[in-house]
Amino acid sequence: MSIKVDSGYSAFFSISVVRDDEWQRIIDRLWHKYGIRSTGSKAADKAKLHELEIKEAELLGGECDCGRFLTVERSELEKIRNKRRDKKIEKDPKNFPNTEKGAKILGEQLYLAIKMKKEHEDIDNKKKRDNKYYSG
Repeated sequence: MSIKVDSGYSAFFSISVVRDDEWQRIIDRLWHKYGIRSTGSKAADKAKLHELEIKEAELLGGECDCGRFLTVERSELEKIRNKRRDKKIEKDPKNFPNTEKGAKILGEQLYLAIKMKKEHEDIDNKKKRDNKYYSG
């Protein structure tokens, strides 16, 4: 791009976008995998790719190799795996008796079952006592 100045001098400006290797990989991944064009900002492109890759990792449950994603780190995959495991434990703690959370939930369920059984027995005993007085 050149700009002519009236004084007879000419100034030449060249604007070149410097793309490092990481940004080029981000742009390629956005375009080839998700069909999204670059915004022209490395930070914005990286944030968008990270958002998309996190959603994909959550769909896969974090059970994927680290080379699959550019912006998702191992620690983030581990958090996704733990979150999914905790949901499974809450749904069926009997399948996970060795985990602390599973043991706590199972204990609470057993306590409630015993409490409900005792209440039913108390009601049954009261009915039996009431019928005893009327049968005689």
